[in-house]
Amino acid sequence: MKRFIPKGRGRAGFGPASFFFALAALFLLGVCQPSQAGYKEDMGFGLLLSELGGGMPTGSGVLVTQVEARTSYEPSGPFMPNTAEPQFSGKRILKKTSDSVPGASSHATTVGQLFYGNSSSLSPGVTEIHCYEANHYLTNGFLHYGYAYQPGYSFSPADKSSPSRVANHSWVGSAGPETNSEILRRLDFLVQADQFIQVVAPANSTTNQALLISSFNSISVGRSDGFHQRGSVVVDSTYTEGRTKPDLVVPNSPTSYTAPLAASAVALLVETGGDSTLSRDPVEPHTTDRDGALILNAQRSEVVKASLMAGANRVTHNGSFANIADYRLSPQNRSPNGLDKRFGAGQLDLYHSYHIIAAGEQNSAEDQPSGGGLVGFYGWDLDPAFGGADGTNSVASYHFSTDQNPRMLQASLVWNIQIRGGTWNNFNGQATLYDLDLFLEDLTDPQRPWLVAASTSTGENTENLWVPLSPGRHYRLQVRPGQAQVFKQDYALAWRITIPPDTDGDGMSDDWEVYHGFDYLNPGDGGLDADADGLTNAEEHSFGTDPQNPDTDGDGLTDGDEISMGSDPLDPSSPKLIAVPGMTKEALLLALLGLLAVALRARNRS
Repeated sequence: MKRFIPKGRGRAGFGPASFFFALAALFLLGVCQPSQAGYKEDMGFGLLLSELGGGMPTGSGVLVTQVEARTSYEPSGPFMPNTAEPQFSGKRILKKTSDSVPGASSHATTVGQLFYGNSSSLSPGVTEIHCYEANHYLTNGFLHYGYAYQPGYSFSPADKSSPSRVANHSWVGSAGPETNSEILRRLDFLVQADQFIQVVAPANSTTNQALLISSFNSISVGRSDGFHQRGSVVVDSTYTEGRTKPDLVVPNSPTSYTAPLAASAVALLVETGGDSTLSRDPVEPHTTDRDGALILNAQRSEVVKASLMAGANRVTHNGSFANIADYRLSPQNRSPNGLDKRFGAGQLDLYHSYHIIAAGEQNSAEDQPSGGGLVGFYGWDLDPAFGGADGTNSVASYHFSTDQNPRMLQASLVWNIQIRGGTWNNFNGQATLYDLDLFLEDLTDPQRPWLVAASTSTGENTENLWVPLSPGRHYRLQVRPGQAQVFKQDYALAWRITIPPDTDGDGMSDDWEVYHGFDYLNPGDGGLDADADGLTNAEEHSFGTDPQNPDTDGDGLTDGDEISMGSDPLDPSSPKLIAVPGMTKEALLLALLGLLAVALRARNRS
C-alpha cells in the first residue's frame, strides 16, 4: 500500500495545478507476494468454473484502469507493472502517465497479476489496461483536483469520460480536510456520472487514512482476517467518521493484494452483465455515461456492488487463510446498516455474486404490477426512479416464498451519494445523501404482517440483511424512504436465499449456528435446548423458530407447546389449531383438549 501526503494545495482554475504529492509505502514487513494457495477456490471461482465450464466469463471486452503510486523507498522510481511478465502475455498495458523513469514496479506487477493475470486473476480475459501514476490520476491526469474541470479522460468537452469500466487503487493516504473532501467528491461523481467502478483498499492497520476509503460510491475491500483500517475518516459534515468500511473482504494480504482480486471479480461481473436480456426494467433498462456510451442496468455500479455484498459469505471455509466464524456475534462489531464492522458484508464469493447477476433484473410489485413483484431465490433490481418525488413510487415490494428447507436470506440495498457535478469546465462538488431503509416481513398471514428484520441506518449508503428464513412461509422484502423523506433517487437491491453448508453435520446450517451464537464445528450442540422450550436446537432449526427465545411469536405459549399441539409457533395470532388432512374426530378432540391445557398452563405462568 502507498501513502498519499499532499505538500500543498492547488488553486482551482484552468492552468496546471501548483502542487506536488509525496508518497510513502505501507507494505507489511516480509510480505512481497500474495498467498497463492487457494484464494481463488476460497472465493468460489473453482465452483463456478466447474459449473459453467467453457461458458465461464473472463472479463473479456472490459477495459480496466490500474492506478499505482511510487514507493517510499523509490519516490522517484517506476510505477508501471512489468509488461514482460508472462502473466501479461497478450495484454496491452498503456502507460497513461508520461515520464522517463526506466524499469518496473514489483508492487504494480503483483497487483496486475491479481487484477488481470492470465492464471492468477479472476478475469484473465481482460486484455486492455490503462495505467496511471496516482498523483497524475488525482490531478491533471483524470480526477482534475486543483482544476475547475470535471473528472474525465481529457480537457476536451467532446471527450469527458473514460472508456474504462473498472479502476483499482492499491494505495492509501490523507491530506488536509479540504483536499480530502474535494478528491472524494470527485471520485464519487465519477462513479455516479459514468458508472466507472472504483475499487479501493484500506490501510493494513488501525491507522486511519481518508483516501480513498472514505468515499461513498466506491467498493472498499479489506482482508478476511480483519487486519485493516475500520471505518471512514471524518472529512466534513457529509463525509463523516465511522461509516462502515470496508464493504467486503478477500482471503489475501496485504490489502494491496485484496483490492485487485475484487476488481478482477468486478470485471467478470461487468462482462456477465453485458447480456442485454438480464436488464429488464420496463422503463429504463440502461443508462449512458457522459460521452453517451451505453451501460446496461446489470453493469451499473450500484448493481455490481450490491451483488458483491449480497453474495459475500458471512461464514467462511478457507483452505489457507483466516476464517470468519463470529460474524456480528459481538454487539461491538454490529454496524447499524446490518454489517460487521470488521468484515463489511463478509468474504467475496464469486459463485453467489455471479448467480445474482445471472438471475436477471426482477422488478418490484410497484414498478411492474402485472408480475406481482414475485422474485426468485437469486436476483436483483435497479429502480431508476424512487422516493415519492415527481410521481415516483415511495415503496418497493419484492415477494417470495420458502420451500420446506430452512434457508438464509442475504440482501443488500445500495445507492450512490449524489454529487451535483456542475459543467464539464466548472465542477460543483455539492453532495446530497438520501436515506433509504430495508425491511423483511412475514406475510404468511396477510392480515397480520410480522416484521422479521430491518436495516434502518442513517449516514450510510447501504442497508443489509442476514436473516434465517423459516420453511413454508411467504415473505416480503420492502424498500422505503427513511426519515419521512421525499426524493427521486435510483437504487439497486440484490439478494440470495440459499441453504448454507452444515460443516459439523448436526442438522443446523453454519450460518444459522453463527447467527444464533452456536459453534458450527461442534456437532454436539444440535441436541441441546438453549432456551428450555422443549425443542432441541436442531428442531428449532427445522421448524424455523428462535433457539434463544422460548416463545418466538410472543403469544404466551412456548415453541415446544405450540408444536406439540399443532399450533403455529411463528404466528403471533396463535394459539390456533393447524388443520391436518385426515384427522379423525377423536384426534381433533384430543388436540383441542391439549390446546386448552396448554393455554391454562400459560395463563398460570403469567
